[in-house]
Amino acid sequence: MKNLKILALLTVIITLNLWASDEIPITVFHTNDLHSHLDGLKVPSGDSYEKRGGFARLTTLIAKIKNDKKDEITIGVDAGDFFAGTIFSAIALSNEKDFPEYQYFIENQYDLLTLGNHEFDPKNDGLEYMLNKMENNPRKIPLIASNIYTTDLSPLKKYIGNDKLIRPYLVKEFKSSKGNLRVGFLGVLGPDGCLVSRSTRGDVHFVGFDDHDSKQQLGKLVDHLNKMIQTLRQKEKVDIVILSMHGGGKESHELAAKLKGLDILVAGHTHNQEFAIVNGVVINQTGSYGENLGYLEFVFDSKAKKLRFLNAEGNHVITVTDKIQENLQWKTRVDHWRTKAFKLMGQGKTDPNEIVFIPKKSYVRSFAIPNPMGELITNAFRTELNEDIKQAGNIEDPVDAYFTSMGLVRTSFYKNTPYTRAEIFEAVSIGYDSNKQPGVDVVTFYLTPKEVKTIINFMEIYTYVSTSFSPAISSNLSFKIRKWGIPFVNRIYDIELDGKALSGYERPIKIATNKFVVLNIETVKKITRGWIDLQPKTKAGEPVLNYPVHPKEYQLLIEHFRKNPRLY
Repeated sequence: MKNLKILALLTVIITLNLWASDEIPITVFHTNDLHSHLDGLKVPSGDSYEKRGGFARLTTLIAKIKNDKKDEITIGVDAGDFFAGTIFSAIALSNEKDFPEYQYFIENQYDLLTLGNHEFDPKNDGLEYMLNKMENNPRKIPLIASNIYTTDLSPLKKYIGNDKLIRPYLVKEFKSSKGNLRVGFLGVLGPDGCLVSRSTRGDVHFVGFDDHDSKQQLGKLVDHLNKMIQTLRQKEKVDIVILSMHGGGKESHELAAKLKGLDILVAGHTHNQEFAIVNGVVINQTGSYGENLGYLEFVFDSKAKKLRFLNAEGNHVITVTDKIQENLQWKTRVDHWRTKAFKLMGQGKTDPNEIVFIPKKSYVRSFAIPNPMGELITNAFRTELNEDIKQAGNIEDPVDAYFTSMGLVRTSFYKNTPYTRAEIFEAVSIGYDSNKQPGVDVVTFYLTPKEVKTIINFMEIYTYVSTSFSPAISSNLSFKIRKWGIPFVNRIYDIELDGKALSGYERPIKIATNKFVVLNIETVKKITRGWIDLQPKTKAGEPVLNYPVHPKEYQLLIEHFRKNPRLY
């Protein structure tokens, strides 16, 4: 009887071991929209602030995850827009050998990287320069862009292909003490990302968006990806499929609902924290700027060939607080690169760490109309431009109004938080000049009062399609919105410039904006099928051939706050 009990116990133990060996633990850590935030960002904490994110803290956190899971499979994914947003982005486009953003991915052993819309901010020749740096890195990680295609003459075409730096998919074999796993990786730029990068992508196109008509074609993207998933499942014999999508919210949900055979979708672009399970697909997005690290745990049943999600009810991100110790090597690098970047931007005579602004109240970035953060910065731009015009003793007209979009306003300013020159740049960091230095030029031109009204109408109503177009306008140009009104008919009303009805102006209106906005005027024409065809003009009414160039937005903002550190 005793021997039978021992035999029964051994049978149970063996059975349990066999059952356990069928399940392969998997942890996916992921990021999105890092936007060159090597040094993290300041966020409110009570009456003060704390620092979150930063490559030094992320590196510490990822190293801990890998150590804790050293006998298991860990997979690293980034969902694009890893570049552009801080002064550090100057380094990748310089003659310096370093490419900080890419070095971070390599050293933390990410498996899947994809392109976001902001990788195209320095246009194709700027992206080509970065791709060349990647290509020459002996430890390079390929970029996965499953829906990209180019013209035959595109200089980027040489980087795209099954065995090239930019690939349609990737298959990797992962080994662990619990078993092996074959994973298929896909990556896409979503339709909204295509829309907002149309003016900078040139001859690079993406399945799912018609560049000619600026029109979403999600159905084509679904068909395209379903064929690729079928290839991964049937030809490549993968166990699971992971998609990195630079797109989120409605886009990521619609895609997950219509794809067959997809397991995990890491989202991006919207800068929101997002978690959902749609059609069995686990969707997660961390927010932005490295403030959180995505964290997903699964087990794969190797017999049943099923993936099971473990932390459906738990936390899906780890907040990267200042309580996480910084990796010393990365901290030292970041400190060095901060000074180097400012020199590369032509700001070497000033200290990037100099505090120039401590707001008395918070100015939170949102897409509401009007938006206090948008009005704060556009008023500052207009004030400084007109001060420059006045001091120069020019007969040039003062700027009537400053236009931009909240999609180009990248951060908030929080009460009692000190902001350095480098951090002020981050608020208006999108775009590059002709020398590939961060920050686009401010330009001026003239529009008729009717055209100004048209711009306001378009930006307000198109906000419901893409929040990137939500208007930020200097507060001396005001208007009201009838939520029930008819667009371009009576929705926008009581438009006033300096307290006078816009319709009462018989002269042209002098507008200032950044050149990134000007580049997108053609996109607006395509979106509206030519119905809105704005033409920036000289004061004499002739089309502008050479825009008058003024200091960059970040330079205007730093100067304004330096002179008025506690005004706001």
